[in-house]
This record gives sequence, structure tokens and C-alpha cells, in this order.
Amino acid sequence: MRPARIIIAVMFAAAIAISGCAAHSTADRSSPASVTPQAAPPITPAPESPTVASESPAVASESPAVASKSPVLADGRYDAYIRQVNTRGDYLVVDLVQVFHDQAAVAAAVADGKPRDSAQYLSTYVRNQNPRLRTLSLAGDLRVDLLGGCEEPVSHQLNKLAADARTGGYYFTLSVTGDAVHQIQEHIAGNAC
Repeated sequence: MRPARIIIAVMFAAAIAISGCAAHSTADRSSPASVTPQAAPPITPAPESPTVASESPAVASESPAVASKSPVLADGRYDAYIRQVNTRGDYLVVDLVQVFHDQAAVAAAVADGKPRDSAQYLSTYVRNQNPRLRTLSLAGDLRVDLLGGCEEPVSHQLNKLAADARTGGYYFTLSVTGDAVHQIQEHIAGNAC
């Protein structure tokens, strides 16, 4: 008799659970229809007031400028082609590259499809597989080391840097600290001779 009571108790509990779930799901289906119109106020256009828009914390937290506060590059040294120079000294637009020297240059060039007979003479090889451009601000204490450069004001050096960058024959090592470039060092992108 005892097993029969257990079976009946389990079936009874299951029946209650099923009927409770059905009642609960029916209540859930009818609740949103009756609550939604009362909970959601009608949408009215915001007044055209610049004061209200500029003081709204919700708008400020969703703006793209807030989301882009992460550093463009972490602190460190990076090899790059320079694609644009703001000669007022505000910023650079750069394209990061990989630089290989000596036997690593030959191996990288061959891996990229350059014939071994011409790659075997490379002492420097620059690989640029990612077209992503980055805009970096220039630090106030910027130091520019150009090949064959003289001690000139930074504005003159930036003009020469822009001219050298346009030739495509150079790559540059950038020292970045605090999301700003503090030093730019110029290098020849191919063999020197």
C-alpha cells in the first residue's frame, strides 16, 4: 500500500505543478497587455532647448567621445608608416607595420611571396598586412630624429617628416607614452644601397 501512496502523491504534485504553471503562464500573457499602457507614458518630443540637452547625463554617457577615451596605443615603441602629418604639431596618422632584419627579413619576404632570388639580398623588410590607420596626438616635448636632419625647430622637422613620409621609402619608430607620441625616429624601409 505504501508504494501506491507514493505514486499517487507524486502524480498529485505533478498535476499541481502543471496546473500552476498553466495558470502562471496565462497570467503572464495577460499581464503585459493590461500593464503596458499604464506603465509606458506616451512619447512626446523633447523641447528644443540646448540647456536641457547639454545637462543631460544620459546623453553624455552615451556619446561616442566618451567611448573613445581608451588609448589608441598602449605605452611603448611602434614601427609605422606615417600617412599624414599635421604640421602645426597636433597629430599624426600612422599605419603600424612589422619590421624584419637580416635572415628574418629574407624569411618574411619569401613567406609573403617575394621570389627567393631577390629576397636573399634584403637586410630590412617591412610587412604591412593591416590597413588600419590610427591618429595619435603629438606631445609637447616631441623629439624628431630624421636621417641627415639638423637641429631645427620641430615645425621644420615636421615639414621634412611629411615630405619623407610621402616618398614611401621610410618607416618610423614611434615612442608612445600617455597616448601621445614623444619621439619619432626615421629609418630607411629597404636596403641602404
